[in-house]
Amino acid sequence: MRSIKFELTIYLSLGIVLIIGLLSFLSYHSAEDELGELYDANMEHLAAAMIENYAGHAATEQNFISGLRKSKLHGEQDYLIQVKQNNQLIYQSHQGDFAAQTDKSGLFTEWVAHKRWRIFILKQDGLTGVVAQDYQLRQHTIRDVAIKLIVPQLLVVPFLIIVTLMIIQKTFKPLTVMSEEMARRNVEDLNLFNENNQPKELIPIIRSLNVWMRNVNAFISLRKRFTSDAAHELRTPVTALRLQLSSLSNANQKELQDRLPRVFDSLTRMERLVAQLLTLSKVEPDARPGSVGNIDLNALIVRVLNDLRSIYMEKRLDVGMTYSDNVNISGIADEIETLLNNLLVNAINYSPEGGLINIQIRSHHHAIEIEIEDSGPGINPDDMNKVFERFYRSQSDKVPGSGLGLSIAQEIAQKHHAEIMLINKQPESTGLIVKVIFNKALESNLDL
Repeated sequence: MRSIKFELTIYLSLGIVLIIGLLSFLSYHSAEDELGELYDANMEHLAAAMIENYAGHAATEQNFISGLRKSKLHGEQDYLIQVKQNNQLIYQSHQGDFAAQTDKSGLFTEWVAHKRWRIFILKQDGLTGVVAQDYQLRQHTIRDVAIKLIVPQLLVVPFLIIVTLMIIQKTFKPLTVMSEEMARRNVEDLNLFNENNQPKELIPIIRSLNVWMRNVNAFISLRKRFTSDAAHELRTPVTALRLQLSSLSNANQKELQDRLPRVFDSLTRMERLVAQLLTLSKVEPDARPGSVGNIDLNALIVRVLNDLRSIYMEKRLDVGMTYSDNVNISGIADEIETLLNNLLVNAINYSPEGGLINIQIRSHHHAIEIEIEDSGPGINPDDMNKVFERFYRSQSDKVPGSGLGLSIAQEIAQKHHAEIMLINKQPESTGLIVKVIFNKALESNLDL
């Protein structure tokens, strides 16, 4: 499992090691160059001092013999020194053969007597000063000193990593505290997290969690209200059906014939209510998405009208439809059919016998509009904003129903980014105009 804290620790530790390593590398080479320059300066100083000491003295054997002080070089700080006058050796600091080429002057490195030397030659006042240093001993010393300089930098790496771990632990503490608080909460605790005194990096996460909890809280409240309302609505027909069936236990043949139609009416109403509740649960935003496809609204409305033909023919309603070209939309065909069916059933139920229902489809540049006009009583203006609520029924409403038809239609419309508008035709005439407007620009972004 990925851990941001672990990855941050690894990356920062690698960064520390790389930075300290680079600094150590640069420090090593810098120290090496500085020590080399120091040794070279010492060699130049020694050569100048020896020439100054022997200037004006003739070459004598005594001078040469007195100069034989050491038999060998004892360390990197020891220098082999020669002073020559007219190519005759008048001073040598160590015994042994050392014949460096004196035809050139200055600093250089060369092999003499099977050994590599760092040599400085100075010519002045007829004298030649030669100062030589064992190159291997010299480099060994430079490396030792340089390493001793960078060792403290390398030793500080573990302490830097430990300090980094402590800083990461402290930095992640607010997140740890919040996760522990979430773990302690029970499923019903949807109180919002406090944004005060929180790091600004956590505030977007806290706000997103708070928005999510508000939505969950609203959804749970809606579910509870829906369950309560559904139970209340189902209780009435179930109670009525139970009382009717109880009264039939002692009824004679004539009473049975009179009461059975009412029993079947109660069963029909309860069946319709259960079907609408199931439909509502299917079209809600959290329901399983359906299959999105291209829908021909002309053909779909004709199919719905054919299914409802027996109902509006029984009331002798005059149903007319105006077709339009290019009225295809993207959506779930079954849900759009349910939307149209509920709106048309309302228009049929509220229209008087022999009334009129007109259906028009219009295609605009940015939208497709379906208009259903009936000849019913319309909607009381006080109820206009309430009719989309679940189970809402106006007190003056005499048409049987559960109050779920428009709620279902509204859920489907919102899911397809459509809008339902209700317009009373009064005072010119009675009736209601229902408009369903599908926005073409939002069809490719459906919440399905």
